[in-house]
Amino acid sequence: ALMEDQVRGLRQSGVRASALNSALPPGEAGRIETALGAGALDLLYVAPERLLQPRTLELLDEPSIALFAIDEAHCVSQWGHDFRPEYLQLAELATRFPGVPRLALTATADARTRGEILQRLVLDD
Repeated sequence: ALMEDQVRGLRQSGVRASALNSALPPGEAGRIETALGAGALDLLYVAPERLLQPRTLELLDEPSIALFAIDEAHCVSQWGHDFRPEYLQLAELATRFPGVPRLALTATADARTRGEILQRLVLDD
């Protein structure tokens, strides 16, 4: 629901945005994938679980990606109460897309957690 709210707000501001998630009907996911491949999106929200699927990674090989923004990055921390193991796999983005900048965002990280985020996601400080 949060992704959809953000997409709706961005579209109202003229940003060509969409979200790929498990709640989409198959036809809608296909339309979004087509738009991505055609360069018809400015911003795409994707949950880590969906992003790391081979099909999604293949789709991202085609268009020019300007930036990966990793929201709720504190979920990579084993010290946090929101730990999600899928976030650990996001380090693969550094290898697969070496020229694409990555940004980790969170509002709930102390110094220890910030250090862990940098290390686990292979980010520069």
